[in-house]
Amino acid sequence: MSKDEECRELKPNTIYLMDYRRLLQRIPDNFVDLILTDPPYGINYRNGYTKHKYQLLRGDDGIDYLDFAQQSYRVLKQNSHAYFFTRFDRYPYHFQCLTQAGFIVKNCLVIEKGSVGGIGDLYGSFANNSEWVIFCHKGRRLFNKTQLLQKGRLTKEERDLNRVIYKTRLNNCWFGSDYPKAAWNPSTRDKEGIKHPTVKNPECLEWLIQLSSNPGDLILDPFMGSGSVALAAKRIRRLFLGSEIDKNYYQMSIKRLSNIGGEIIY
Repeated sequence: MSKDEECRELKPNTIYLMDYRRLLQRIPDNFVDLILTDPPYGINYRNGYTKHKYQLLRGDDGIDYLDFAQQSYRVLKQNSHAYFFTRFDRYPYHFQCLTQAGFIVKNCLVIEKGSVGGIGDLYGSFANNSEWVIFCHKGRRLFNKTQLLQKGRLTKEERDLNRVIYKTRLNNCWFGSDYPKAAWNPSTRDKEGIKHPTVKNPECLEWLIQLSSNPGDLILDPFMGSGSVALAAKRIRRLFLGSEIDKNYYQMSIKRLSNIGGEIIY
């Protein structure tokens, strides 16, 4: 099968059981409206200090991040946004690769997690209670006007309007009750029956998607994991496209999407 034939076979609202490189190679230039993804950090992550230890994440021994960044830039439409989850110790390298690929890195979001991390040096380092997200532009795109967060301090003119005013510019640190958490705490994860060590909170992803895309747009996540990006996209009337290399997590994502109803093409 030729590359052109593979591209024609791509369907929206689809998660493919395949390596991210194969998916990206099949996507035409300037094809997706938004990238929102949590790539492997190359740290051989495995949850520790807990009764239930998950298996090592496949691919977390490292990816060719520069090639991934270049392919991501190629498939993203001009004047669009991209969000890449990262870690403090991987941020410099990821930043370098993304800028080398052509992205304009605008900021790094720091978003509160639903729990405090227990890995690392428990007595000689700070506990991790945040996720880092590199926010990029390809070209330039303005944020959408949303109703995500009400404006706290109003001007007299705004008070006189006697209606709710929503913020048009959010902070880059999302902490406290006004903002959704970046990831679920273990009790919520267990309650939902999601056996994955790094489950992202769909509500947080919905905020990012609403800020940076429109209904009907195509959201790309080449590292679907438990399917949170697809779930968030579907709940707010966006299309999704992604891949997952691990069969168990692939099946988990299919099940989660099926649970919310509606037509899904696989």
